[in-house]
Formats: sequence, C-alpha cells, structure tokens
Amino acid sequence: MTAIALTKIYPGAPTPAVDHMTFSVPAGQSVGLLGPNGAGKTTLLKLACGVSPPTAGQITVHGAAPGGTAKRDLAVVHQSGPFDMMLTVQDNLRIAAAFRGLSWRRVRSRAAALLDQFDLAGRAGDLVFTLSGGQRRRLQMVRALLRVPRLLLLDEPSAGLDVEGRRRVWDLIGDLRRTHGLTLVWTSHHMDELERNCERILVVQHGRILRDGSPDQLKDEAGQVTAELRTGSPQDWAMVAECARLAGLAADRRADVFVLTGDDLRRRLPAVIAALTDRQVAIESVAVAGSSLEDAFLALTRPEVPTR
Repeated sequence: MTAIALTKIYPGAPTPAVDHMTFSVPAGQSVGLLGPNGAGKTTLLKLACGVSPPTAGQITVHGAAPGGTAKRDLAVVHQSGPFDMMLTVQDNLRIAAAFRGLSWRRVRSRAAALLDQFDLAGRAGDLVFTLSGGQRRRLQMVRALLRVPRLLLLDEPSAGLDVEGRRRVWDLIGDLRRTHGLTLVWTSHHMDELERNCERILVVQHGRILRDGSPDQLKDEAGQVTAELRTGSPQDWAMVAECARLAGLAADRRADVFVLTGDDLRRRLPAVIAALTDRQVAIESVAVAGSSLEDAFLALTRPEVPTR
C-alpha cells in the first residue's frame, strides 16, 4: 500500500480530511495509525478501500488502484458493523461471501471454524440483533476473514471488546501474520494495542503525518530515556563512569544505582555492558525506562501554547 501526496477534501469542509499524505507500507508489515478523533484515519482507510475517491494525489494497493482486482485481496473491519440485524449470523456471512465473490459451499467450514475461534459457536442461527456489542464486533472479524487477505485494514477492532476478546483478536491476527505474511494497517485508541501489534506507527493529526517511526523511537522522542544499572559493589563507580563516557553516555550515582543518560541510549547501552563485562565488573541488573507511547502521543499532538 503506497500513498503519494494523497489528499481528500469533503465538500463544505474548511480543511482537508487527508492532506498530502505520503507513505508506504511494505508487504508483511503491521502499521498503526494513531491520532485524535477527526485526524483523518478513517478517511484514509476509505481511500484505501476504494469507497471514497481522492481529491488529489494517488493511493495504490498491491500496485493497483483501490477497488477492482486489488479489492479481492483486501479485507476491512469497520468501526460499525455492516450487518442486517434482522437476518441470522449465517445469512449475514453468506451475503458477505457473495459480495466478495466467494462460494458459500467452499467457505462454510472456514466460517464455522472462525465462529468457534471467536467464541460464537452455536450462534449461526441467531438473529444479529440478539448479539451483544462485543459479539457483533467479533462477528466483524469473522466476516473480514472469510478469505485470508493480503492486506487487512482494522478500524478500532477492539472497540466494545473485553480484555479476553481483545487478546483473542490479537492472537488470531498474530497467527495469520506468521502463517500468511499478512499486511496490517491498524487504527486504535488503545495505545497498548498498537504498541504490542505494530512495529511502526504513523502519528496523524489534521490529515497530516506528524511522525513515522517505531513505538520505541516515538517514546524516545517524547522524553529522556534512562538506564539504571546495578553492580556488585559501589566501588565500581569509577569503572562505570569511564565505560559510559567512552560509549558517549553520562553516568550519575544514586545510592547503590548507577543511572546512565544520553542520546541514543538504547543503541549505546550494549557497548557499556560489554566494556564492564570485559573489566570483570559484575552486573546484577539493567533496567531501561522511558516515556510511554501515550506520553509520546500527547507530546506530538498537544497544541503549542503561544508565548506572550
């Protein structure tokens, strides 16, 4: 999935919903979209599905324009379930299969297996309106996965799910990634969900990409990363300070803990540990602490207060 100067302006809107976005999602990667409400995340997914045409710029899925042949290998979990509430679970799945050009005879056993995986076994004959909100959310996952896609778009997939339901979704998606090399584009307001399941995050606000990086990179940008190192003896202070200096880090002693700070600490820390090991300094523990993904998100999206 690739976007080049992608722009979407809705009639009458004062600003673009998507404003000159440029990015690429390689095959097999899981990318999270993180942003406040109205940032343009859902609009971006609609553009990727081909249900909304761009105002300017370009977006391609598997090298082709959205819709058409590209749509065969794409599946979406929407924020709101596209169900007929007065039809049964099975009838809704049969309609979904028909829309995707799938033979119900061929996918029926897969549908049954998915219903079982998402704790919906025995509900195939029930009307959808009788399901709870969480059950309907899980049914959306079943609907999307009737055929294993190459690209799965997830728009708040855990909304309305309890902790067990969220973990079940995560585990199944993880299995699909490992087995089929699935590509994911994932929006969520659950920071832990994106941090756990995405190796890359795009922070979006006002239709623009503010940052593009791994969860650790975003957290490191939000504040200072520190490492607390404990050795067998306070007498090791001079050695710790010297090894930290040689690695480009600063060291401070706080009681029986040595605290290391400095730019790019995560990358430099192994050199400090290796140098201390070579000098036969016994290291009891090392703990790295930094800002949370929530801290990073707030730091990036918080409006600046004008100075007087």
